[in-house]
Amino acid sequence: MTGTLPRIGRQLLGVAVFLAALGLWEAWARYADSFLIPTASAVLQKAWSVWPTSEFLTGVAASLERLAAGYVVGAVIGISLGLLMGSSRRTRRALEPLVELARATPAIAIVPVAIVLLGVGDEMQVSVIAFGVTFPVLVSTIEGVRGVSPETRDTASMLHLGAVERVVRVYAPAALPSIVAGLRVAISIGLVLVVVSEFFASGEGLGHYIHFQQAQFDVTATYCGILFLGLLGYTLNRLFLLVEHRVLFWHYGSQGEPAR
Repeated sequence: MTGTLPRIGRQLLGVAVFLAALGLWEAWARYADSFLIPTASAVLQKAWSVWPTSEFLTGVAASLERLAAGYVVGAVIGISLGLLMGSSRRTRRALEPLVELARATPAIAIVPVAIVLLGVGDEMQVSVIAFGVTFPVLVSTIEGVRGVSPETRDTASMLHLGAVERVVRVYAPAALPSIVAGLRVAISIGLVLVVVSEFFASGEGLGHYIHFQQAQFDVTATYCGILFLGLLGYTLNRLFLLVEHRVLFWHYGSQGEPAR
C-alpha cells in the first residue's frame, strides 16, 4: 500500500503537468491570435471528430504495420550483427568502418535512393525504418557484449564452449539489458521514420495525413495529427516498459529498482 500511493502520486503529477501544458498552449494561442497557432481546445475538438473515424484509424493501422515490420527487421539485424561484432574483435575491426559510415548517415538521407530502388510503396518505407532502427540496437548490443566481465569470459573458455554456444549462453543473456535499452530507443526513431517515409510515399498513414492536411492549409487538422503522433509514441513507450520489466525482472531486482 505504501508503495502504491507514491506511484499514484507520480502518475497524477504527470497528468497535471500535461493538463497545465494544454492550458499554456490555449492561453498562448489566444494571445497570439494567429492562423498558424490554433487553440488547444480547437485541436481537441477536431481530434474528437477525426480520430474515431474509420479513414483515420485505417491510416493509423497502416503506419503501425510498417513500423512493426521495419522495427523487427532492424532489430534482428542489429542484434545479430551486434553479437557478432561484440564477441569477435577481428570481425569488429573489419566491419567497424563500414558500420560507422552507415551510422553517421541520417536515415532520411537514404529516402531518395530507396525510392529509386524500391519505388514509393511499403518496401521503401519498411527499408527506411529498418535502416534507422538497426544502429541504436547494434551499438547497444556491441557495448553489452563488450561489457561481459573477463571472469565470465575465462569461465566460458575453461568450459570449452564453442563460439556459437558462447554467444547464446553467455554473451546474449549478459547483454540483454543493454539490448533492451537499444530496442527502446529504436521505437521512437522508428516512429519518426514512419512519418518521414510516408511524406514521400503513396498510400495511407499518419505521415500522409499530416502532409495532406498541411498542403490543404488545414492547420488545426495538422496539429490534430501531430498530437495523435505524440500520444501514440507515449503509449508505445509505456507498453515497451511493461514488457521490459517482465523480461528483465531479475535485472531490476538485483539493482533494487522499483517498478515504473
